[in-house]
Amino acid sequence: MEFEYEITADDYADASVLHARLKPARERHSGWFLAGAILLIVALIERDRGVSPILLGSIGIWWAGVGLGRTFPHLFRRYYRRYYKRLGLANQKYRATLDEEGFQVVGDYCSWRNRWTEVSAKGGRPRLHALCPRYSVHLCQAVSIR
Repeated sequence: MEFEYEITADDYADASVLHARLKPARERHSGWFLAGAILLIVALIERDRGVSPILLGSIGIWWAGVGLGRTFPHLFRRYYRRYYKRLGLANQKYRATLDEEGFQVVGDYCSWRNRWTEVSAKGGRPRLHALCPRYSVHLCQAVSIR
């Protein structure tokens, strides 16, 4: 079976949120938030010490934001939509070929092929399923099904 598809901004945002939720040890990312909050508190306590509280506070805000984004990825759906535009994925067509052995996806800038024995389906939403290859550098490749 062959079909052609295009990834929309909504599909990309949904896939990014699903990918972040499927990452292992997602619970440990709350440590980033806690470390950032501690740095921010130290910066507030030591605010009369010159430039160092400003540096500690800005690092604390950054770490807390990273912790929130990794623990609750759905909060950053707007960011993912904007990032989609910067990636230049709009109007990019992909051709997928499925057969008994596996599937192959070919696009203008990338392509990949996986065997069914190396793929497991994880998570998923009504129109979005994550296919996770066993020996892949990337955790999941999300496929939008219309």
